[in-house]
Amino acid sequence: MKKIPLIGAFFSHKLFQGYGFAVVISILLHILILGLLSWNWSSEDELRIVPPRSIKASVVEVTQPKSKPPAPKPVVDAAKSVEDSAQKARELAEQKRRQEARRQAEIKKQKELALKKEQAAKDKAKKEEAARKERERRERLAEEERKKRQQEDLLRQLEQERVAREQAQAAAAEQAEKDQSEVGYYQQLLGGLIAQNWNRPPSARNGMVALVQLSLSPYGDLLEVRLLEGSGNEAYDRSVVQAIQKAAPFPELKKLERRVFDNNFKRVNFRFRPEDLVR
Repeated sequence: MKKIPLIGAFFSHKLFQGYGFAVVISILLHILILGLLSWNWSSEDELRIVPPRSIKASVVEVTQPKSKPPAPKPVVDAAKSVEDSAQKARELAEQKRRQEARRQAEIKKQKELALKKEQAAKDKAKKEEAARKERERRERLAEEERKKRQQEDLLRQLEQERVAREQAQAAAAEQAEKDQSEVGYYQQLLGGLIAQNWNRPPSARNGMVALVQLSLSPYGDLLEVRLLEGSGNEAYDRSVVQAIQKAAPFPELKKLERRVFDNNFKRVNFRFRPEDLVR
């Protein structure tokens, strides 16, 4: 029983692994066959000297070699088993090699896919960045164009306002001049009508001045007359008021624009001097 571990250790040696084991078994089997053949030859020599009475036993011995030749079968089976094992080992190694090759190919493919995805992501980021910059550039140009148009519109508006203001001022000046001419005309007209109806009192002297205020309607009706500043001569002042009352109404005022009338004749002041009224 103690020899078994030693035998196991012996057969576990590197020489008995792989093809070395099959070679050793083959050698051992050949030695065994040679030994059996030698033993058979020695047995036949011994049979020759046995007396005839033991022929019966020789028959038994003669039959022995017939039963022993099948013994080498295990050698063939063992070699075949070793070859099958070696073939299986080679197939397993080849299978593992193919699996490893497939695994490496898959790893390489995954790395290539990862690189492609990374490059695609970089390209996409670059395109997005370029698109963003282009969009910002267009927005900046659009904003500058908008500000430029806005400034041009503002300048154009200011110019239009300046021109309109100048035109309005010119028109206003022209209208004021026209209004002033028209007002002067109607003032002279009113003064002439009042002068025609004034009777100079005996006490009137040159240098006397009476300031009166007339309140008129747009139709020329005299609504009120007030003496604002007297001349110091009651008869002279009374004659001026009477002359205004006799000259009224003044229908010529109907021709005036309401704006001109309201600004100049709704309440109008007159200064009366004897040298102005007497022809």
